[in-house]
Amino acid sequence: MGRPGSRRGAGAGEQPAFLLSQVGAHASSRFAERLEPMGLKPAHSGILRIVARDDGLSQQALGERLGMFPSRLVGMLDDLEARGLIERRDNPSDRRSYALYLTEAGREALEKIAQIGREHQDILLAALDAGEREQLAGLLARIAAEQGLTPGVHPAFRGPGGAGL
Repeated sequence: MGRPGSRRGAGAGEQPAFLLSQVGAHASSRFAERLEPMGLKPAHSGILRIVARDDGLSQQALGERLGMFPSRLVGMLDDLEARGLIERRDNPSDRRSYALYLTEAGREALEKIAQIGREHQDILLAALDAGEREQLAGLLARIAAEQGLTPGVHPAFRGPGGAGL
């Protein structure tokens, strides 16, 4: 193995699938570290992002979108609600379920998460110029689509821990 920071690529014997896994695991752990000062985990940020895009989404619909066990999702939503970042309201179309909404504090937290995400991306992709970043994004989007990954949803939501992000 080379020293941290040494430059090597797939030509140095590493296969692209391994490199994707290596960089992905590194990116996930570093993002989690960057969220720690906010007291949030990456799964929280994913939930906030989805609720922001679809205010009034039911808990059931959110769970289906994430592929997450309902009991695990309820615990995460309880945590976000206790922090004042989301609120549950009676669902007007189904009195047996709740609709989810971001609070003002939730919107502010999401703005800070977005800033952290931009900084994270800039640090992670510092070795690439703008054109290379665009090319990488296009290639990864093609791979994700061919693999049937749900756009905007991290696969860890569907894992055994149900959001072990």
